[in-house]
Amino acid sequence: MNGKLLIVEDEPIVALDLQQELESFGCEVVALAQSADEALMAVEECQPDLALMDLHIIGSLDGIQTARLLRDAYQLPSIFLTAYSDDATIARAVREMPYGYLTKPFQTRELKATLQVALHKAKVDAGLRKAHGKISSTVDGMHEALLTVTLAGDIQFMNSAAERMIGHTREHATGCHIREIVDLRDTRNRPVSVPARHGLGSPIEEFGLTLNLAGRVSMLVDMAISPFSDSAGVQTGYVITLRKADERVRSQAVEETFNATDLFELAPMAMVQLDSTGHIVRVNQALVRESGVPEESLVGRTLTGLSMDPDPRIAGKLMHKLLQGGATVTTTRPLVSN
Repeated sequence: MNGKLLIVEDEPIVALDLQQELESFGCEVVALAQSADEALMAVEECQPDLALMDLHIIGSLDGIQTARLLRDAYQLPSIFLTAYSDDATIARAVREMPYGYLTKPFQTRELKATLQVALHKAKVDAGLRKAHGKISSTVDGMHEALLTVTLAGDIQFMNSAAERMIGHTREHATGCHIREIVDLRDTRNRPVSVPARHGLGSPIEEFGLTLNLAGRVSMLVDMAISPFSDSAGVQTGYVITLRKADERVRSQAVEETFNATDLFELAPMAMVQLDSTGHIVRVNQALVRESGVPEESLVGRTLTGLSMDPDPRIAGKLMHKLLQGGATVTTTRPLVSN
C-alpha cells in the first residue's frame, strides 16, 4: 500500500503513534497538523492524497469543518478519526462525505482496511476529475455553442462559445429556461423552442434559423438537438448545439457555382453563355475544340457580330452549329465591372 498522507491530530503523541503505524503499511506521512490553518499550509506544500482527520482539533474550526474546507478548496478527501460515536456527531460527519469513519480506539486491521479502500477511491476519483477536466477543456474549446437543458427546457450548462454567441454568462444562464436566454426564430419569424417534454427520441437538425441578440445584430445559425439519457437509459434532457450558418451558406454557394461551372465546361456539346444584352460571356471547351476558334476571339462579341466575321471558321462553321441547334445557348445577367 502506498500513498501520501496528512495527519490532522492535536495530540502529538497520538499523531506520532499513528504516523508509525501508517508508515508500517508502506504509506508516506508527508505532514502533521494540529489545526485547520496548519492543515491548509501542509496541503499547499505537500499535496497529500488523503487526510486522516481527528474531529476535535485546536483552533476555530473543528475536524468536520476542516475536512469540508480541504475538500472544497483542494479536492482532498478525509478519513474521520474520533472518540465520539454519538448520533449527532456521526450525522454531521456523514454530510461531508468522508472516505471512512473510525472510532477510537480502533484496531490495526480496521485502520489498514479503511485506508486501503480510501486510497483506492481517492486514486479513482482523481482520475475521474482529470478526465472530466479534459472533457470540460475540450467542450470549452469548441467553436460551436453547446448547451444542455432539462426536459422542461431549463439550462444546465453552456460552454464558452455559447457565452460568446448568446451574450450571457453560464452563471447567469444556468437554471433559466432556454426561452429566456436564446431567442431563435424560423424563416417565418416564429419562435423555435426545444421539443416538448419526451417529444424527441432521436437527433434533429434545423438550418437557417435567426438568433436575435439584445443590443446586437441578429445572426443566421444552424441548430442540432440530441436527447441524452441517464445511466438507466431514462431520457433526462437535450444537448443543443448552435453554429453560425454563414460559413455553410458560403460553402454551398461556392459548391453550387463549381457544379454549374463543371457542367458547362465538361458538357460534350458545344455551348456558349450570353448575358442579358446578347454578348458572349464564355464558351465551353467542346465549342473551342469543334470550331477551332480560341475563346478570346469570341468572348464579348454578339452572335450578329460573329455572323459577319471574315473568318470562315466563325461566320461559317461556328454559326452553322448555332443556327442548326448544335449548341446550347444560355443567358445570364450582365457582367459587372469591379
